[in-house]
Amino acid sequence: RPAPVEGFADMASIDESKEKLKELYATREEMEKEMAEIAQRLTEPGMPGLRGALVDREGFPIPGVDLYQVRGDRGRYATLRNDHSEVTKELEKRLAELHLQAGVTKGVAAMELTREAIEKQQRDEDDAFMRARARAAARYGAPPSARAFAYVDEVTPRSPADEAGMRVGDVVTMFGDVVGPHEAGTLPAVAAALAEREGEPVAVWVSRGGTDVRLDVTPRRWEGRGLLGCHMRPR
Repeated sequence: RPAPVEGFADMASIDESKEKLKELYATREEMEKEMAEIAQRLTEPGMPGLRGALVDREGFPIPGVDLYQVRGDRGRYATLRNDHSEVTKELEKRLAELHLQAGVTKGVAAMELTREAIEKQQRDEDDAFMRARARAAARYGAPPSARAFAYVDEVTPRSPADEAGMRVGDVVTMFGDVVGPHEAGTLPAVAAALAEREGEPVAVWVSRGGTDVRLDVTPRRWEGRGLLGCHMRPR
């Protein structure tokens, strides 16, 4: 049997790697969507959130709350968070392997096959860098120099967002560790951050009239919907 031509074997391997990467990205995006849906359910008015008590001060179950459903949602969220971390690690590994394959594969056509994955890797690396910048910004109070990913189109009076100083028209560049640019999982990541940081101040950077403004928002229960009381649209 004739030996396979080296170039075609390498290209087939790259194709296989690309398909696996697409599967992993799709899996991670579905996880992020489900996590956002769970966070939304658990932060509806009267619900206990991801970490709130399931009984009142006298030890009785909270009226109107399905404790089994809440426990199930919390358990599912914890599982998804762990699985999300593992999928992200696998993505990083696969991207590194694909980058190596691209480096040793001969021919422009083979390199073209890897361009999309390599560009995605660069975006992931840039995103990791910007997240580190965001954490530094939250700690030291410096603007994050991140690209905007959303703008605020509604702020409810007397809500946590209103009390923190958020305004309609603010352009959001950082929300906790979440930074731009906008992608499919960006706003779900904000929703998840809100649920996980309930009762804790979250550093939010917005651009307002060309000026970087830092706001410290504390997601919490109030008489309105959700934990924030504002609405953001992708930008």
